[in-house]
Amino acid sequence: MRNSSLLVLEIIWISTGVLCIAAGIRFAITSGSNKIPVFAIMALICFVFAWIRHKQRKKS
Repeated sequence: MRNSSLLVLEIIWISTGVLCIAAGIRFAITSGSNKIPVFAIMALICFVFAWIRHKQRKKS
């Protein structure tokens, strides 16, 4: 992949991770449901994928 497409994917993964954190905080404040760990795991996975894309972009 080209360097610019890797940068776009990295930005998408970071923004998805931030949205997962925001959704988890919203659920914690409004309902306190058991979905909070799911959003935390999803955010962690998104940030790991962003880190992998960052490493791929730095290598090329």
